[in-house]
Amino acid sequence: MEFNRPIWVEVDAAKLRNNLNHVKKIVGNKKIIGVVKADAYGHGAKEVAKILEQEGIYAVAVASLEEALNLRESKIKIPVLTLGYIYPKTLDIAAKNNISVTMFDKNFIKRLKEYKGKEILNIHINVDTGMGRLGLFPSEVGKSVEEIKKLKNINIEGIYTHFATADSDLTYAKEQLNLFKNVLDSLKKERLLPRLIHAANSAGILNMKEAFFNAVRPGILLYGLSPFNDREIEFEPVMSFKARIIFSRNVPKGKGISYGKIFITKKESLLATIPVGYADGLSKNLSNKGEVLVKGKRAKIVGNITMDLTVIDVTDFPYIHPGNEVVIIGKQGEEEITASEIAKKADTINYEIVTRIGKRVKRMYKN
Repeated sequence: MEFNRPIWVEVDAAKLRNNLNHVKKIVGNKKIIGVVKADAYGHGAKEVAKILEQEGIYAVAVASLEEALNLRESKIKIPVLTLGYIYPKTLDIAAKNNISVTMFDKNFIKRLKEYKGKEILNIHINVDTGMGRLGLFPSEVGKSVEEIKKLKNINIEGIYTHFATADSDLTYAKEQLNLFKNVLDSLKKERLLPRLIHAANSAGILNMKEAFFNAVRPGILLYGLSPFNDREIEFEPVMSFKARIIFSRNVPKGKGISYGKIFITKKESLLATIPVGYADGLSKNLSNKGEVLVKGKRAKIVGNITMDLTVIDVTDFPYIHPGNEVVIIGKQGEEEITASEIAKKADTINYEIVTRIGKRVKRMYKN
């Protein structure tokens, strides 16, 4: 199906399933909480969650109540956990929709005491063992759990921590793990241990089997992208990002291209324009140094990437014309451009490359 603007993302459901099955092989009988926040890392949360649910995943996790409600509106039935902030006034909405919420501040107990809903509100406690963003300090957990246990219709369903360096500094990650284990030991002695215990993120799944507990939280792994800057993984990228040439012409030597004239043709050149810009998620940092695939060959991005358009050099490419497919992320012939490759050129991480692809880029699903 063609769209008015020939730019789209292809999501390969078969590869998503394969990646989930690979995680299952690694973690054995542990419950899997698939992270689908930020629109499933740009892959489309509603569709991805449906596929994961069909494959028997235990639960999914999102960043906000809004993301969680979008899944419920899409008839997702499996447990949904919100990892981020939630307005206290919306706790009843979470409970009515069977959405678990995260408690990351001991002062939140005051809000839980004000909860008057008839439905059980499930919460997970985030323990800050060293990430430094959100969470109760280990010393605050025991007393907090004791207080919450006294409240009506509040159920502490789970407890978790988040590793800051499972992808880079295992010494520090293991220090975090030991702090978390100490918290769990204390809760166990008081018979206050929640049912679900999770710590391993994508890097933790690959690097720290001792952190599996009874549940794990894969995110970037599900989408076939590496959580490491310098290490390949045996997972397949799920996403391809594509467009079509909308304009091409021969340009004389000495012609300035795009805003700022940061590229000037050194010879007569065949240039083509694609309808992709930084408003679609193509980083402006790739101006004059990024590449795309055309006819199975690499074509350089020339000049500044603009909001809606990008110019590429296809000099000496055969049979170039409007309608030719262009691959921004993915394979074409024997060549491949990965999100990780783009991230290095754009001085960022592969997470940002895929999550920044905008809503005006259509998602298509195959297999």
